[in-house]
Amino acid sequence: MYHITNDIRAKKSADLIVKGLEDCLKEKPLSQIKIMDIYNKSYVSRATFYRLFDSIDDVITYECDCLVEIAMKNNAHIEFKSKKEIALYSIKLWLKHETLIKMFVENRMFMLFCNLHLRHKDKIKKIYSIDFEDELEINYFISFLASIIFITFVIYYQEKKAISIEEAFETANKALFRIAKAWED
Repeated sequence: MYHITNDIRAKKSADLIVKGLEDCLKEKPLSQIKIMDIYNKSYVSRATFYRLFDSIDDVITYECDCLVEIAMKNNAHIEFKSKKEIALYSIKLWLKHETLIKMFVENRMFMLFCNLHLRHKDKIKKIYSIDFEDELEINYFISFLASIIFITFVIYYQEKKAISIEEAFETANKALFRIAKAWED
């Protein structure tokens, strides 16, 4: 896990490292990126990198956590017409970070994406304002939600953006409803 304190210098260094990773991702796939590439691009020392992060996945996790925090602050005052609109809004926010999303899709990093949502489940519960019977039910809900969002990105990129993100989301949504219908007795 990452080790970012509330210290301004630590946060600034972490942001530089995130930017370094993004720059690396624009040049080569994640599988070819080494930690040395990231700290060289970010102009921080090796020691600084390892003081803040244990791995490349930690950098990705930190970046995602920061994006979730920003999204939560930004949409706290938005009134959505439906729960479906909340998910689509979230998808559009993620798409503003296309390099990151493409990396998730190209590297099949669903579990990292799902775990991100599970770490923020209290915030997601609040946004969706659903009463859950127990912790297991909320974990399923969050995992299914993360799946729909992730699958929407997969379809969107597989179709090489020939369809809109709204169409990709609607297709994923229809498939989910068909599965639920098929399982009804």
